[in-house]
Amino acid sequence: MCRAVLITFLFLAVTIFAKIPVACGAQVLDAFFVADRPFPEFVHYWSDLAPEEWSTAAERESRRTLGGYIHVYVRNDAADRVSIEDVCLQGISLKQAIAFSGQRKFKKVAQAASIFFSKLSDSERGVLVAAGEPVWYKIDPITVESGNTAGVVIRLRQQPATPSIDVTLKLNSGNLDVSVVTSPRTSLVKSLSFGSGLKEAYCYLEKGDGVSSVKQILLDGRDITADCTIASDPNIRILPVVCRLSDPLKRGSFHTFTAVLSDGSKATAGLRCWDTELFYGIWGARSGRSGDVALARRFIDELAEHNINGHMITIASDAVREYMNSPEGRRHMEQLGIRRVVMDPANELKAAAYYLADEPDTADYKVEGVPPGSKIGCLGQGLIQRAHELRSIDSSTPNMLNVDMTFKPDNWYTYGQLPDIFAADPYFQSHLADVYYRKPYRIPAYTKATEVYAVASCAYSACAPKPLHIILNSTQVVQSDWKFRFATPVEKRIEVYYALAAGAKAVSYWWFVPLSARGVGSNGLGADTPEARALWREIGLLGAEVRTIGSLISRSCPAEVHVETDHRLWVKSLISGTDTALFLVVNDDYACDRVGTVIKLVDEAKLKISLPKWLIPTAVFEVSCDGVSDVKWQAEGSNLAVDLGRVNVTRLIVVTSNSALRGELQEIYQSKFAQNVAKLRSKQ
Repeated sequence: MCRAVLITFLFLAVTIFAKIPVACGAQVLDAFFVADRPFPEFVHYWSDLAPEEWSTAAERESRRTLGGYIHVYVRNDAADRVSIEDVCLQGISLKQAIAFSGQRKFKKVAQAASIFFSKLSDSERGVLVAAGEPVWYKIDPITVESGNTAGVVIRLRQQPATPSIDVTLKLNSGNLDVSVVTSPRTSLVKSLSFGSGLKEAYCYLEKGDGVSSVKQILLDGRDITADCTIASDPNIRILPVVCRLSDPLKRGSFHTFTAVLSDGSKATAGLRCWDTELFYGIWGARSGRSGDVALARRFIDELAEHNINGHMITIASDAVREYMNSPEGRRHMEQLGIRRVVMDPANELKAAAYYLADEPDTADYKVEGVPPGSKIGCLGQGLIQRAHELRSIDSSTPNMLNVDMTFKPDNWYTYGQLPDIFAADPYFQSHLADVYYRKPYRIPAYTKATEVYAVASCAYSACAPKPLHIILNSTQVVQSDWKFRFATPVEKRIEVYYALAAGAKAVSYWWFVPLSARGVGSNGLGADTPEARALWREIGLLGAEVRTIGSLISRSCPAEVHVETDHRLWVKSLISGTDTALFLVVNDDYACDRVGTVIKLVDEAKLKISLPKWLIPTAVFEVSCDGVSDVKWQAEGSNLAVDLGRVNVTRLIVVTSNSALRGELQEIYQSKFAQNVAKLRSKQ
């Protein structure tokens, strides 16, 4: 029936045993366990701690046992398509084990499921708990065409207690068995994105100890090394790989990328492919009555004038909702390059993404019949079911899921690998208001907007190599007996830089809708106040800035590049392909309080950068909301000196060996954003 295939990975002695039935017609390309990454340095954002408790809590967090993911990637080598009908963990069917309860959330979009709803015996449930307690599992795609690949992902709540885990894929043509060693894999694919037309893939590998280089790149198990540019530097843990694809990939198709490393180990990731522009969006709209087409048109024009290219599902305006759903409104948005994230497919609507649900973790704790420690993720299997429904209607559009700030940080770990696009919403100003009015002992944690970088970093680690979308706050908190301020332009600028530095590939703002005169809640950007107008203007200026380099961000990956600078500057780097690096500079000499933001200028600022050995610069320049400009720089080998001069709030420095890049970015800015920026500047 079967023959045993033994594949030995030298790295960490990770061994996978696969029994592949001849009739099955499929083979395992890779299988491994990825552990959640702890962030003890940010633990004071995960719970209500006073400063004197931070160090103790950080030490405790560094020792806490987290969960992780089992990944199995297979290829169909049969002449006919095959279907993956079930997944067994330690011989127990997950289709039966992760049972639905009948409890539905999100207007019946997702039904709760858990091993505690199943008819398993206590001993069977104990086996699954020892194996890490599966929360949800995903098969993508369920039906695999000949020559194509699929991925199976199993979310485990805890590190498995067993040294290995047996996984069986139940195919319509037979069973495929694999035993996965639970020692966490340390060489990982940290980012995987695609160029325009899906003709290039940008793959970034985080190498484990003992790995020096990449020996081979496989696409769906086939060697494409000759078509790849592979770079490495022993001092940098990220290895960038640019793959030139002889045949463009199909939008929405699933593919598996594998890097065979210098020590014989592998780093593998599989995902669906998209090549969309960087998303820069807004939630909500100007309030308007049904039929007010003129108001709706003006609002969409206003979005474009503020360099917004995305609109999220929540509108709270009959006029705008009706117009956006009309043929005229869709044409209007398409002409302006504005895409929508929507809940459901609709005729003639080219959505940016389908929204699976908003903040499922806020409903997890309401699920009944599950132990408190096992509630987070109860809606996961129901959301996967919803994702399959959407995929059957439209496979060329990604799905998206946003997770809130409950059950921190386990909520991000638990849901990170579920959608195509993962989102988190660190609303700094809302939390700052809460600190001042309810928890003043926490003020030291919120004198800076670091929470945004903390949440984005954790969320990125959970969803990698898929894209991360960060939702930032753009409202004023209003209560019956007090109200807080809007974010200052300085705060929001710093927050955007924090999000991008952590690895975000998209940004949006919650939200635009203003409160009525006596309203209580979140007063949006549409409020006619000086604070709201100043913030809305800054969002527009930031849009011009980040969208000018949007393609560089979309194909980038965070990397630790050594930089020496003034202690008052915060500097992070992104690697973009093998020819470019971005340096995000933030003036760290600032403080936030209930009144506003205080920031002190940094004069005579300089950067001393130890560039990756593969990057020999031919151009170093700055990109801002005012376009592309020169900076003073000098390079000697891999050492680069950049003279920034005065740093007000932020600076964005591009270092590249591509001599044409500067002109290309300037053309993008002039053709798309310069006129809008001039209008926004005139309103200051």
